[in-house]
Amino acid sequence: MKPRNKRLVLAAGLVLGLSAGVVAHERLRVGGAGAPLFWASPTNIGIVINSTGSDNIADGSHETALRMAIQEWNDVTGTNVALVEDTDPAQQARTDWDADNIHLIWFDETNSSGLFSPGTVAVTPVWFFLNGQIIDADVLFNGRDHQFTTSGAPGRFDVRDVGTHELGHLLGLDHSGMAGATMYPYVDPTTILHRSLALDEVCGLRDISPLGTHGRITGTIQRASDSSPVQGAHVVAVSDAGRTVGSILTGTTGAFTITGLEAGTYTVYADPLDFPVSELNLSAGHVIETDFETTVYGSQAVVPAGGVDDLGVLQVGADVGINLGASFDVYPLRGVQGLTTAHVVRGSGLTAPATLTASDPDLTISAVQWFGNSVGFNLNVPPGEAPGHVDLTVIKSGDVNVLPAAIEITPPSPTVTSVVPGIGATAGGTFVTLTGTNFNAGARVVLGDQIYRDGAPGGCTVVDATTITLTTLPTVGGTHDAVVVDATGVEGRDVGAFQATALPVLSNVFPSAGDSGGGTELVLTGQDFVAGLQVRIDGVNQSTVLYDGPSKVRVLTEPGTPGGPYLLEVENPGGGIASSAYTYVNQPDPTILSTNPNTGGAGGGTTVTISGADLPNDVAITFGVDPDTGLGGTPAASVLWIDANTVEVTTPSHAAGAVAVLAEDASTGQAGVLLGAFTFTSGGGGGGGGGCYTQPFAATPPGPRDALESGGWLALLLLGFALRSLRPRFARVPR
Repeated sequence: MKPRNKRLVLAAGLVLGLSAGVVAHERLRVGGAGAPLFWASPTNIGIVINSTGSDNIADGSHETALRMAIQEWNDVTGTNVALVEDTDPAQQARTDWDADNIHLIWFDETNSSGLFSPGTVAVTPVWFFLNGQIIDADVLFNGRDHQFTTSGAPGRFDVRDVGTHELGHLLGLDHSGMAGATMYPYVDPTTILHRSLALDEVCGLRDISPLGTHGRITGTIQRASDSSPVQGAHVVAVSDAGRTVGSILTGTTGAFTITGLEAGTYTVYADPLDFPVSELNLSAGHVIETDFETTVYGSQAVVPAGGVDDLGVLQVGADVGINLGASFDVYPLRGVQGLTTAHVVRGSGLTAPATLTASDPDLTISAVQWFGNSVGFNLNVPPGEAPGHVDLTVIKSGDVNVLPAAIEITPPSPTVTSVVPGIGATAGGTFVTLTGTNFNAGARVVLGDQIYRDGAPGGCTVVDATTITLTTLPTVGGTHDAVVVDATGVEGRDVGAFQATALPVLSNVFPSAGDSGGGTELVLTGQDFVAGLQVRIDGVNQSTVLYDGPSKVRVLTEPGTPGGPYLLEVENPGGGIASSAYTYVNQPDPTILSTNPNTGGAGGGTTVTISGADLPNDVAITFGVDPDTGLGGTPAASVLWIDANTVEVTTPSHAAGAVAVLAEDASTGQAGVLLGAFTFTSGGGGGGGGGCYTQPFAATPPGPRDALESGGWLALLLLGFALRSLRPRFARVPR
C-alpha cells in the first residue's frame, strides 16, 4: 500500500508473522481466515494514554482528543465491549508499549518501535494466541514522519480521527470496504469525519460481544454463469432510508451473514472489492474475487427484531468496465444539511451517457460532468436530512457500480461566537453559557482538559441551536479554546475564549466597616487566593496587602469617602475576581488595648476592666471570637460603658484557654480585636475580684493593626510530604 497525494495508510499491524485483515465489520482473524480475535474480558479492556503525547502538541490536549475517541467506541449500544482508561500518572508515564501488562496509546517520535514506514500514520500491533485470544494491543502514532493536531492546524493529522480508527483495530476490527467508515484504511490531513463511527462499526462491536439479540441477513453469492460461489464478495445492506448500515465479505462457499442489525427493511447488494479498498489493503490469507458486476437485489430483506432473513442464493453477472472510487480520493465526501456542495470522484470508465445517483432519494445530484477517469457533480442535501452514510451508484448502458458509504451527511459545522464568563476557576463550579450557531442534541463541549457531553451527569445542556450551558469541572489552568463538537465529529471553536485560573472565593470580610480616614486592618478569608493579588475598595487599589496564604489576606485600608457599602474586590494575578462589600464610617474604629485582670475562671463571673480607645457607648464585647472573621465566641455577661476608653464587663462561662476579645460598634459594623486578651482557667467562676491571679511579666501582645504598622508579619510555612506508590514490574509473557 503506497500513499498517493497525501493519502496515507492507517495500519493494523499484527505481529508473530500471522496474517490478518478481513474488511467490513468482520473481525481481525488468525491467518486471515482463521479464528476471529477476541479479548478474554471485553467489558474491561484497559487503555492508557501516554501523558507526553506528540511533540507537535504542547498543551496536553492529545489526552482529551483520545478520550473522545474512547468515548466514541464506548457509546455503542447493543454490545458490552468497553474501553476502561487508567489515568494513574505512573502508568501514563510509561513508554514500554510492548509490555503485556499495559495497552498504551503512544506517540513514537523516533520510530524506536521500528514499525513505521513514511507512508504509515499510525499502527496497532496486536499480539494473540492461535485460538484468537488477544494477549496485548497498543496504538502507536508515527511521530517521526508525521505531525498531529487537536486544533485543526493545517497539514497535520487529527489526533481524534486517527485515534478512533486505531482503537477499532485494538478492539478487533479490521479495515472496512466502506469508503466513509471509520475503519477505512486511508486518512488525509483534511479529514475529521472518521471521528464518528459508521453503522458498520456498530454492527462490528455487536458481532464481537453482543448485548441482547440483533437482526441478521444471510445468503450465498453465486455466479449466474455457472452457479459457482464468489469468495470475498463485499455484501452490503442499505436501510429503507437509504443509509449504508452493514457489510461483510463472503466466505469460501460464497455464504455471508451481516449481523448486529436493527429491525427493518434493507436492500442488499454484492460489490467487488476493487478500489478504493482492494485486496492490496489485506494481508496474505484472503481470496478476494472481483471479476463480477455490482448487483443490487430487488427483493428486500425484512429483518424482525432479533431475527434473521435468509435471502437464499443471490447471483451476480459478469464483470463490467466501470468503477467508482480511488485510494487517493478523500472519503467520505461530506454532504451538509441544507447546502449544495461540489465533489469529484475518480475511477474508470466514467464517460457519458451515464447516470449518478445516491442511495437516499432525498439527495439531489446535479451538474454532472464525466471525464473518463473521474466524475464531477453537485450534491444537494435538504435541510433536516438525517446524518449518516449514503452510497453513490453509477449506471452506464445497464452496467452498475456502487461506491459504498461514499457520502456522510452532517449538519453544518457549529460556530462559537461567545463564552460568558470568559474566565472560570480551575477548581470548577463556574456556570458558563456558550452562544453560537448549529448546536445540536448530542454535542460535546471541550474546555481545556474537560469534555462536557450533552445530557450527561456533569456535562452540558444544548438549550437550543444557539445556546449551550454548563458548569465547569476542575480544569487545567491556562487559556483554552471553547470547542463545540457535533455528534458527527464536525466542530466549531472560539480560540482562546476561556481562561481557567485560580478564581478566588471571598467568604468573609472582617470587619465589614472601618474608619474613612483609613488604617483599618481588614482580614479577608476564603479560598484560592494567589500571591500577588490586588485588593480594591470602591475602585481604589489598597497599597498594603499581606498574602497569608490561599485562604487569608490582610489589608490596611486607604482613606475613603464615608458611605457605602462599596464594592470590595480581590483579583488574582490570572484575572479571577471575587467581590464583597465594605463601608466607610466617619469615625475612628474601636480598639482594645488591655484587660485587667486578664485571667478568670471558666465558669465566668469575673469582673474585667477593658481599656482601649474610641469605644462607643453601645459597644458589644465578645469573648472567644475567631480573630480572622469576628464570628463565634460568647458575649460578655454584662457590659458597663464608663467612657470611650474604659468598659467594665462580666465574663461569661467559657472553655478553658486563652481567647481573643472583640469590641464591636453594632450600629456601624466597626470592630477591634485583641488576640489572647483573656485566659479562662479551669478553677471555676469569678466573683468580683475575690480571688487572685498571676499578672504576666511580658507586655500585652500587640493587636493586628500594630503588627501591620510595625511590619511584624508572621509567616507560617507548612511542609507537605508526598508518598509515592510503587508498582511491581512484570516480565513479558513469552511468545
